[in-house]
Amino acid sequence: MNKIIPLNPFQNVVASGIAICDLNNFLGSTLEAINLTLSGTTFSKSMVTLIQLKANNKVIWESSGSYLDASEIYKGYAANANRLCINFMERSGRTINTFQSGAIDLSTASGITSLRLEVTTSGATSPALAGYAELSPAIAVPGEESFRFLIQRRHRIPYTVPAANSKVALPIPHIDPSGGGSVYKRFFIYSANLTSVQAVRNGLAEFDLPCADMNQIQVRAGRSPQANMFVFDPILDNVQSGRVWDTRPSAGVQQAIFYGTFSATENITIETEELIPLSMY
Repeated sequence: MNKIIPLNPFQNVVASGIAICDLNNFLGSTLEAINLTLSGTTFSKSMVTLIQLKANNKVIWESSGSYLDASEIYKGYAANANRLCINFMERSGRTINTFQSGAIDLSTASGITSLRLEVTTSGATSPALAGYAELSPAIAVPGEESFRFLIQRRHRIPYTVPAANSKVALPIPHIDPSGGGSVYKRFFIYSANLTSVQAVRNGLAEFDLPCADMNQIQVRAGRSPQANMFVFDPILDNVQSGRVWDTRPSAGVQQAIFYGTFSATENITIETEELIPLSMY
């Protein structure tokens, strides 16, 4: 970053409703992160039930306050009771391309003409919401052409596990190569009963192990697994080249399935981090 700029005032910050922040003043820059501060009589992260970033009225990033917080703690960022951060960069990346890819280029060449942040609150008392953006210039840098317009998008889907002790193919957003596939940095599966996972591409199991074992591997790599959240993290070593889980036909993938085994039925949420352009989906 080379700029930290306050967000425009949020409109409609109420106990239960959708607060809106116009981010069009950042057009022409590169957006690296959005930091939010929650204040008021009673206003916690659990009361932020949905956060959506919309570019040209398309949702390109979404999560909730509690889920975002858990995923950032997993990555190694320090928690703060009243602050949330939406990171579009891989700040622990071991290469410059890994570090920078995912930041949102808002230059004219990006095709983005409007940007808006929506924060849905529920059950707060006299809430207040403010924040700031971390920015850098939107410039064409030699060597960065391949990822300049890729966005670290985050998409979510709810799912009901049908039965106890069941192995099911999970509805990961955009996973099917026949629909175009995607490039995944991570999946976050918010579940209390997930016991093991299996990732399959073109009929070959590439990750196949109990969640407890995967959590220990992540701890050894410097991550901080959180209760009731499993992370499928193919870029665990902070390198993206050759590590991202690519299910696009252009990468030679004809089949991609992600299985989960659950000890009990439950309602879960799956959130993905995908490195794809605005034009996809």
